[in-house]
Amino acid sequence: MKEKVWLRQRICQVSWGWYASSMSTGGIALLLHQTPHQFTGLQTIGKIFFIFNLVLFLSICTAMVIRFTSDPSSLKASLQDPNESHFLATAILAIATIIMGIASYGTSSCGPWLNVALRVLFWIYAAVSIFFAVIQNWYLYSVKMASRQPFALVRLLPSFPAMLCGTMASIVVSGEPPVQAIPILFGGTTLQGFGFLMSLFIYAEFVYRLNKSGLPKPSERPEMFIAVGPPSFTSIAIIGMASEATTKFPEQYIISAFDAPRANTAVSTADIAVVLATLTAVFMWTMAFFFFCIAALSTLSACNLHGKGEMGISLAWWSMVFPNTGFILAIIKIGQALESNAILWVSSILTILQVAMWLFVGGAHVWGVYTRRLLWPEEIHES
Repeated sequence: MKEKVWLRQRICQVSWGWYASSMSTGGIALLLHQTPHQFTGLQTIGKIFFIFNLVLFLSICTAMVIRFTSDPSSLKASLQDPNESHFLATAILAIATIIMGIASYGTSSCGPWLNVALRVLFWIYAAVSIFFAVIQNWYLYSVKMASRQPFALVRLLPSFPAMLCGTMASIVVSGEPPVQAIPILFGGTTLQGFGFLMSLFIYAEFVYRLNKSGLPKPSERPEMFIAVGPPSFTSIAIIGMASEATTKFPEQYIISAFDAPRANTAVSTADIAVVLATLTAVFMWTMAFFFFCIAALSTLSACNLHGKGEMGISLAWWSMVFPNTGFILAIIKIGQALESNAILWVSSILTILQVAMWLFVGGAHVWGVYTRRLLWPEEIHES
């Protein structure tokens, strides 16, 4: 006789990793807003994704509240679990996509008050993300979490929210006056640099383990796409912030402070920033492309080719959405900076494929919940 499982029991199986579905949905909304080849109704579709993300985020928050109130010890257990503890950052990343969605879809429909609100939200998010990066990383170091979590790339996640500040700054700053925009741009640059540099340390361990131990087990291979995120979002951020600097920076900002005799040069600070940002973004994108290819080949090689079901439906599948959305957004920014119509068309085609990937992963998770592969008590699975 099968044991009956109540709805509340299934809701209590929602973990921090489920926020990955929200941040991935929010990323798709941003991608549709920025894709270069627009058609009538595309912005409406993007707004639908944005609103759906709000509903999804609130639903996950509600489920988490039910889980922790039903069993208060589960909160501490989630922070001590070697897998779930790293995915706490996805909740903050989901909030970041919501803020950027508000900036993308809301500023054209609301008054100046929204720009003020976005400015406040940016600084609150920046403070929370750097505080979280310090505290979460310190905690993971203090309990030697890496000894229980062999997959290195998930250790990127605690620093990922801070890194997204640069991307957020490039979107939020467009409606701000220069006196407010300049601190936001430098704040975004600071935290973007912090997050990217932190990712380099994790990359070193990740590549070392790949060389030493080979590819991770099949169920973990979709998480290899996480490596695509840092260089992609850094490319987006530096080009986006540099392009905004052309209207926010004073003509000879910084240059005049160090080269007073030649302060009347025809080259402005923002012009220099745009050139440097574009060139830097190109070689960072190449790094993202390399990791994308390695992750894609590794994941395809683990697909169910022999009928063994090696890659069951899991939250790791969302790793194929959010980082790759950043990868496509980086292509869009580079194509716009280089004024390459070919690159922009490639990005539009990839946008269609990425939406299809979101539908595939989302549909698989709905099917997984329906067939009791997801959100089902482990002890029932085992019995």
